Order: sequence, then structure tokens, then C-alpha cells
Amino acid sequence: MRFYLRGFRINRGTWLGVLVGLISFGVRFMVLKPNRLAGGTFFYTWEVLSGDLVAVLAVPWVLLLFLGIKRHTERFSETAGALAGVFTIVLVFVLWARAAANLLESEPRIARASMGFGSLGMILGAYVAASSSLRHESVSGIWKNLIPLFGLAVLAVLFMSGFMSDLSVMKEFSVRKGRFLQEFGRHVVLCGFSVAAAVVIGIPLGLWAFRKSLFEKPIFFVVNTIQTVPSLALFGLMIAPLSILSHRFPLLRELGIKGVGTAPALIALSLYALLPITRNTYTSLKVLDPSVIEAAKGMGMGKLQMLMSVQIPLSLPIILSGIRISTVQAIGNTTVAALIGAGGFGVFVFQGLGQAVPDLILLGAVPVILLAIFTDKLMALLIRIITPEGIARQKTVSRR
Repeated sequence: MRFYLRGFRINRGTWLGVLVGLISFGVRFMVLKPNRLAGGTFFYTWEVLSGDLVAVLAVPWVLLLFLGIKRHTERFSETAGALAGVFTIVLVFVLWARAAANLLESEPRIARASMGFGSLGMILGAYVAASSSLRHESVSGIWKNLIPLFGLAVLAVLFMSGFMSDLSVMKEFSVRKGRFLQEFGRHVVLCGFSVAAAVVIGIPLGLWAFRKSLFEKPIFFVVNTIQTVPSLALFGLMIAPLSILSHRFPLLRELGIKGVGTAPALIALSLYALLPITRNTYTSLKVLDPSVIEAAKGMGMGKLQMLMSVQIPLSLPIILSGIRISTVQAIGNTTVAALIGAGGFGVFVFQGLGQAVPDLILLGAVPVILLAIFTDKLMALLIRIITPEGIARQKTVSRR
């Protein structure tokens, strides 16, 4: 994403983000609607913000533009570019909230203020610019994860403090706060238990495929096939067999195992989470340096001792990477589980689709996105911390 011109490095990802952000200045910044269903009136940035605030909003874009044009020896500017992108996202939210508060002051209580394509475009452009800087090899692995986590933490504080209460999505939240917290708990529980079940099954499957080459192809044929089944179809396939089992065995029905609800959702989500965990477990053992294994054998270690003391510790970062992928996938797939009565944020998404209320759809979709990003960065930071320094340095050298 970079090219060089007369000693200067041009970060095209940053430039693309800045271009999107600057174009968004000419797109309507926010929408004011008389109620949650009616069409609204669109406002440009300069119509809802004073000239000084428009200038303040333009400053980080100019900074990002200059950070994208620099001598290739000035690597510290990549971290500065990532921080500037995160700061721009927060600034867009802050200025939008101020503009919304001013507009709604003279409107009835049922009026709604939503983000227009201009503000959404600015957020997208800043995200592209920040991501482009974070991908650069000169940025420390810890900063690659701490900077996004810091941005999410700041936004969380803004929303929880009530500063963003005029946002139309937050009005939907205020009406459904109790239900939202309930579905948040269900979403997290479904994801957590399904990934835990996949870990219990997937890691032994990966070990088995590594130890017994005869079973390698059958194991990966099964887990690969499961991954190709559409999520909605897999949830549906669980209904009939579980309904029959719960009907024939009343004890299962008393335990809550039936055709709809939590049980089929957990089974389907666990099956979906198997492939990354199984594949990474197998691969992590396959790529181990043979000299390390020979040294362990030379020390008199048995197979079990070598597995627990040498192979698993060295393979742990790659195994955790598979768990990280499965967790992020499970967070997204759990949204569909609401269709079979399992709950989760999908409840709001499908209610919003049925009622044609975009803000209600966002109330379910946005938390899923933020939860996935937060989990991804948090697990990436954990993997970075537990990865032995020698392995991390070897990966850095191989990338170069």
C-alpha cells in the first residue's frame, strides 16, 4: 500500500482514507427526523457546526495527509498516523453529538437525529487511515492492539456517560435498556460456551490428525464440509433431530434441549468454530522445528511428556490464533441464532427489519461489530504477550 517518490514514502492507504474523509465534508452530515419512522431533513457540516468547529474537524485530516507523505526513514509517524485516525473518529462523534443537541433543543421529544452519510464517511475514512498505519511493520505489535482498544474505550466512556444520548440509536437503547443487557448476556454466553466446546473437541481432533495420518483427511473433510454449510441452514437442520429427541426423551426437554432455543444454537455454533481451532492445532504441531523434537527425545522425554512440555507450549500462540478466529466468527454467527429463539443481538436486527426501523437494526448490528473488534484486538494482544521473544523475532525477520 506504499510507493516511493524522490526519497518520500507515500502511504496510499492513508491517502485513500483522507480522500474519503475530505469528500465526506461535501456530503450531508446528519439527518433530523420528526420520529423514528418518518423521513428527515438533511444537514451539511457547515449548517450544524460553527466555522471554528468545522476548522477543528479539518485539522486531523490535514495532519493525516502530511503523515501519509514522509521520508521512509521516519517510521515513528506510522504510530502517529494510527493515533490521529482514532482521534478523528472520536472527534466526529463528539462534534456530531454537539450538533444533534443543538438541533433537538427546539424539537419535540419524539424527534430523532441520525448520522448522515457525511459523518459515516468521515468515520470510514479515519478507520481506513488508522488501519493502514497499524499494518506497517514498524509499529510495535503491542501498539497495533492497544491503539484500537484505547479508541474503543474512549467511545465506550462517551456512550455510557450519556454524552451521545441524542443519537437516535441511543434513544432506541434507552427504551430497551433492560432487554439490551439481557440479550448482551445471552450473546456472550452463546459465544463463550460454543467456542469452549469447540476447543474441547477441536484441539484433540487436531492432535489426532497430527498423530495419525490415516485420520487426517477424514477429519478435515468433515470440519471443512461443516464450514461450507450456510449458517441459517445449519441452524435449521438442528431443529428436526432435537425436536424428535426431546419428544422421545422427556428428560432432555426438562433440561431445555429442544428443537428451538439455546441447544440447537450452541451445537451449530460449536460446529462452525471447529475448523480454525482444529486446523491451527494441526498446523502448529506440523511446523515445529524437528531439531527441537530430536532434542526433547535426546533428553529422554516420552511422547506425553514431550507433548505437554515442548510441543503444546511452542504451539500455543498458533492454537490461540485459531481460537481467536473462531471467537470472532462465533460473535457474528450468533446474530443469526435469534431466528431460532436463542436470543442475542440478532433479536434487535430482525425486529428492526420487520418494523423497517434502521435505528433498531443498528442497535443490534453495531454492538456485534464492536464486540468482534474488541475481542479480536484483546486476544491478539494476549497472543503477543505469551509468544516467546525468539519466535516473535523470527516471525518479524521472515516478514521482512
